[in-house]
Amino acid sequence: MSSCLPCKVISKSKKKATMPPLHYSRLTVDYPKARDTSTFLGGHLFQRETRDGVKFFIERVVNGNFLHQAGIKSNDRLVTVNDRDIDGLNFDQLLDSIRCLNPIMFELERIVDGSPVTVISVLEIAIGDDNNPFARFVGFYYNTTLEIARDLIPIDVPTLIVYDYQSVDYNVCFKTTSGGTDYWLSTDGSKVFFSPDKLPGTSQWNKYNYVFASQPQHGKEPVILVPTGHTDHCLAANSDNILKLEIFDQNTYDKPNIPGNGRFFNRKGTSGAEFVLESSIMEGYSITRSDDDDAAVMTTSGSQLTEA
Repeated sequence: MSSCLPCKVISKSKKKATMPPLHYSRLTVDYPKARDTSTFLGGHLFQRETRDGVKFFIERVVNGNFLHQAGIKSNDRLVTVNDRDIDGLNFDQLLDSIRCLNPIMFELERIVDGSPVTVISVLEIAIGDDNNPFARFVGFYYNTTLEIARDLIPIDVPTLIVYDYQSVDYNVCFKTTSGGTDYWLSTDGSKVFFSPDKLPGTSQWNKYNYVFASQPQHGKEPVILVPTGHTDHCLAANSDNILKLEIFDQNTYDKPNIPGNGRFFNRKGTSGAEFVLESSIMEGYSITRSDDDDAAVMTTSGSQLTEA
């Protein structure tokens, strides 16, 4: 009588292997006034090759963190960011765009029971009295369209603009002439004004030059202005049209693909060599010398400037 050992049946797993991502990184936002200027949003941006081409996803969402509070789940696919289709952006452009946005609005596609569902998530972060960030507003709109959600969102969401860094010019001066007198755009501490005296370190700027990576705006050149005597700050205009100095980190802003915010001004030519420095977040408002006290203010007229 003979016996045989039982045969071992080897079956192939039905689970499909996951392709490694093309790129991935932590999602963060930068707020200079926060205790930790780089704030983790609680998730990662992934770029993957799919049967429909290269797509972006949010993955590794941390329970209780900002993205989770805004209703985002791991493997949600990004469609738009702040009303901008992201298909034409590369990974670094999108990552840097999100890093400098506030508020942030994501249009996402989520697969539910095998079918795609559109969800809209909105997140606005503020800084508390303890210098720590918190979610001032979160909005989550399920199974809707971006057009419908826009009417339901109670806060203003800026349009995403992407820039590419080009170069930097050192020791540039900006001059306007009135009544035969030259006035120089200057800073002294936190004060921004026009001085009849051209002073080194006070009336000189390092001008960081950019170009629009997409949606070109003809006749406008985006720049960041850094006082040569105060190179850890840059000139900024907020949504209330108030000029001030904000923290500037050269390691951040001299790289490509920084999106628009109040630290940018549009050098907008008017005639010949003259131009105005227009706010990038309040179109039509430009830096102007006040006739009363020579203060630098934002108005719709704008002082005609030349570089010297």
